[in-house]
Amino acid sequence: MIVKDGIVRNIEPDFDCRRISPGEGRVCVKAYGLVQKMYNSNRIKAPLIRTNPKKGKGEDPGFREASWDEALDLVSERLGEIRKRGLLDDKGYPRLAVSMGEAGSPAGYGGTFPALLSSWGPIDFTLGGGEGSKCYHSEHLYGELWHRAFIVASDTPRNKWILSFGHNTNASAGVSGAMRHADARERGYKRIQVEPHLSVSATTSDEWIPIKTKTDAPFMYGMLNAILHEMDWRKVCDLDFIKKRTNSPYLIGPRGYYLRDPETREILVWDSMDNCPRIYNDPSVKDFALNGRYRVRAMERGPDGEEWFYEEAGCSPAFDVLLEHMKPYTPDWASEICDVPASTIRRLAREMIDSACIGKEIEICGEKVPLRPVAITLGKTVNNGPGGYQACWARTVLAMLTGSLEVAGGSIGASQRLNRPHHDRWSSIWPGEDGFFQNFLNPTDTERRAKLQKTRSHYTELVPLVGNTGWSPFLSPVPHAWLWFKDTPENWEKPTYPDVWIIYRTNPNMSMYYTDIME
Repeated sequence: MIVKDGIVRNIEPDFDCRRISPGEGRVCVKAYGLVQKMYNSNRIKAPLIRTNPKKGKGEDPGFREASWDEALDLVSERLGEIRKRGLLDDKGYPRLAVSMGEAGSPAGYGGTFPALLSSWGPIDFTLGGGEGSKCYHSEHLYGELWHRAFIVASDTPRNKWILSFGHNTNASAGVSGAMRHADARERGYKRIQVEPHLSVSATTSDEWIPIKTKTDAPFMYGMLNAILHEMDWRKVCDLDFIKKRTNSPYLIGPRGYYLRDPETREILVWDSMDNCPRIYNDPSVKDFALNGRYRVRAMERGPDGEEWFYEEAGCSPAFDVLLEHMKPYTPDWASEICDVPASTIRRLAREMIDSACIGKEIEICGEKVPLRPVAITLGKTVNNGPGGYQACWARTVLAMLTGSLEVAGGSIGASQRLNRPHHDRWSSIWPGEDGFFQNFLNPTDTERRAKLQKTRSHYTELVPLVGNTGWSPFLSPVPHAWLWFKDTPENWEKPTYPDVWIIYRTNPNMSMYYTDIME
């Protein structure tokens, strides 16, 4: 930063710190924006207090300037009243609501504000922060559930082929992201941009494929069908990854649940070499069967502890169920929906397989690891709203088939937020049941659910997947609170308004769904 006569004159890169800076010393464009904000003639430099009690988009708030002492006294008075009356209202909802839009910003940037919130007691964080039209909502939830990836990214420095569905990397990935993709293009990697409009990222891609809005999932379903039913999946897929790092060999019973050994309750697989069932983690398994029909003595465990026992149950591996499930979703079927030629969908499926380098390894820090330099990235609009889950699921299954999930060159998780500790992704992975890692979900039984703190979006009751940690409220169904203020569902309690609502670094009227009902 160049300062002359007490005024910021310019922002320049610092290449002396290139070894410790993700952007190699280059400056983020936000720094230039901050200079503009600092010297903006309309910059607010003092607290403002509203004088017009009528609120709404068409109302003039009548703000008047106040001193910091007056503003802080007013806030302290209102918060003090809450503590005198009790932190919870008569219905059990927190009287204080806080909406935060800090996203990935370190909590330390908030000064002592996070400390105040931590020491306060019950707070409702579900009225307007987090999930909305500007959030990678589905990816956050399912990415973290499946492979601890709150954010799913490509390992661009080692990537060879990337298929981007609306992920505007050049505009949103910052200096380091744009630089890595530029370096990758220089060494010859291929990027295909699939989206309705020609974005900045599409203009620098090898190929732009226009697609009908919100039909990305059918496109990927068509790719899955092409790999599983038009190619010989036994020859083109990463079978070692599928058999040993996924639940594909797990036997599925008549009711659709995993088949288990009646004595140990452990999940069963079929050993195709010895032609018999074995427990999934039995080291004596010689080869995991991925398809076929078998009959075994077993049991199924359903919801709420319900169990069914069979002397001879017909079953198939989970991968066989996947094969059957994907049969209808041909590239021709997908083409009718997304307005992309079926030949293009087939070509990209083949390109992904051919570029995956299945069987190859790379040495990193003296250790040989798999190299699968293909990845699929999803933009915000693909993640949000209808089709969000299906898009995330299809992307993950395509990575599974090519063995490119959480390996060098492929799709990797950049962080985790719902599971702790937040500072160390690997430390958040705990061995769980049935070969999966532990996920701390909200309970679904009435007794345990009733003990959780009430919130106006009711995420602890309605969204088991989001958990109940510090980030959970921001991934909750925020619009529910506002919808139910206006029109409460039958047999559902009408939520109360908070006594005080603090909004910090977010603008719910811009970022949340159904902003009209907030008036």
